[in-house]
Amino acid sequence: MKPVDSPRDRGLMSAAEKPSELTALRALEMRTRELSLDAQMVECVDLLQSPEFVVGDLVHSVGQATEAASARRTSVSLTMKREAHGDAFFYPSRELFVQGDRCSFTCLATEIDITAGPLGGAAPGLIDYAAVTCEARPLPILGFVQGSEAESAYPILLRSLSSLIDLATENWFNALDREIYHGILGPTPAFDLTLVLWDDDVADSRRPLCELTRDLAEVLKTTLEADPRFPAILNHIVCLRMNQKRFDGRLRFVWRV
Repeated sequence: MKPVDSPRDRGLMSAAEKPSELTALRALEMRTRELSLDAQMVECVDLLQSPEFVVGDLVHSVGQATEAASARRTSVSLTMKREAHGDAFFYPSRELFVQGDRCSFTCLATEIDITAGPLGGAAPGLIDYAAVTCEARPLPILGFVQGSEAESAYPILLRSLSSLIDLATENWFNALDREIYHGILGPTPAFDLTLVLWDDDVADSRRPLCELTRDLAEVLKTTLEADPRFPAILNHIVCLRMNQKRFDGRLRFVWRV
């Protein structure tokens, strides 16, 4: 039986090895978006077998973001949509209900751009919404929503982790707390990352990849929790589904790690 090549052997995980203005994980995310669904499944399986490669990119990206923050000479600021517009699924003050999880949350801001210099990100609207859970002790949420028919859970997971790492410096958290969360984050915030997928009526070829993405998220979360090089900023990773054709504010619970 032919041995399985590692992702790095096959050139799939070379983002951290190439000079780039992006963090290693952001570069990986952007390259992954160019792959077919079949190729994404192959890569996801490879990473489940050798998670140290993507963990290496995660840790390296934290270092890159920290260096960028140290070199930044001006204070950071966020840009976002501050009011409802058009037929948007998510908008500030909208309450969302999660079926199957007995949970609800309220959007505070949408289309949040954290771009600040070369390592800040590749495009505006990197975070689709920021929210808080509707609990006595509200918890912060950062949401990442499917944007096209071709998009799967796998690159959305990478996007969510990339954006969290981009925020993993004190000045960004201060900006979030000041401009969006109004003082509830505290000195050591940890965020839920929610991946919101479209819930199509027809058979969805992306569903097997969604389950593989869950397995990868579980492996990464467990590994990062035990790695002192990664800051304690990640709470849960949650996958939800929405009916994008008839969205009424209800989402369906899929998985949580």
